[in-house]
Amino acid sequence: MIYKCLIVDDEKLGRDLIASYLAHFPYLELGGQCSSAIEAVQLLSQQEFDLLFLDINMPQISGIELLRQNPRLPLTILCTAYSEYALESYEFDVVDYLLKPIEFIRFSKAVAKAMERLNAKIPNLTEPKVAPPASFFVKSDYKKVKIVTADILYIEAMEKYIRIHTEKERVLTLMSMSKVLEFLPESSFLRIHRSYIVNTSKIDMLEGNMVIIGEAKLPISKANRKLVHGVLDV
Repeated sequence: MIYKCLIVDDEKLGRDLIASYLAHFPYLELGGQCSSAIEAVQLLSQQEFDLLFLDINMPQISGIELLRQNPRLPLTILCTAYSEYALESYEFDVVDYLLKPIEFIRFSKAVAKAMERLNAKIPNLTEPKVAPPASFFVKSDYKKVKIVTADILYIEAMEKYIRIHTEKERVLTLMSMSKVLEFLPESSFLRIHRSYIVNTSKIDMLEGNMVIIGEAKLPISKANRKLVHGVLDV
């Protein structure tokens, strides 16, 4: 089994080092290299990867922010010169945290951890990839309400609850933003702010740092501005 890898690092020397290390593992294939998180998001929307080697301190969007905004990234090994993000990074279920300069022996141990998790998935690799459902149910006011994914305009976080705004109604339900993302296709939905997920097909306009959907004006967080504009090719 050959696993496809992606390297994301704004420094060419960092990318080259990881690439040279990967060449020692016949079961790992270098499928791409990116110099920014924005470039990585675009490539990940076009191709499937099994393992991601991700730098943290990058301009515009950090590796941590990329993890936070994209919960369905490939298995990730962080490669960074900064130790202070180690604890936070494990909230995103990363495989390992490698401090630069990265020694080959330490890199090999991280790869071994990744292989344990990748090999555990082999029985499912021959099964077709399950697409997000066209609709799903949420609990609201002691009822179960059907949400048609294509009808969603945007989703708003409200402490422990979320409010789903559709073309017909607004539904309040006890659910996290990360959980609702599991029901949404990556190609159509984008988190523009810690409090907002939008259906990109419903966007009428970008006005400054605001997304306009009908009469709603939704803020784009400073951390996500480059990502949003990059994904929407604006």
